[in-house]
Amino acid sequence: MRPTIRVTGIDQCISFGDLISTNVSQAIEKETELGAKAVRKRERELAPVKSGLLRKSIVNRKGKYGISRMVRAKAPHAPLQEYGTKRGVKGKHFAERARRELMPGIQEKIRTAVRNEVRR
Repeated sequence: MRPTIRVTGIDQCISFGDLISTNVSQAIEKETELGAKAVRKRERELAPVKSGLLRKSIVNRKGKYGISRMVRAKAPHAPLQEYGTKRGVKGKHFAERARRELMPGIQEKIRTAVRNEVRR
């Protein structure tokens, strides 16, 4: 005689798991978008201004894979201002500073949002 295992309620369990994963991913996406907006705003504040083109070119957009956002400057001279040149122009590192300032707070907000969704 073979032992038989019967599981009841598996459909409800799977649907609950799907619900949690959907809510968690939505919470992460929301916090990621808010974080990207904060980084964009801070980069615009720190960016050097001569004509304003660099500051205006800083945008954020949805990443290609998974839940991600990209904040970048589209101006052609953005890398020169960020990293500097061989000929003596020092890099301003405005994007790096903005990310270094804001990333720990953004990561903590994402963790809190996930914790709150899982506890519900």
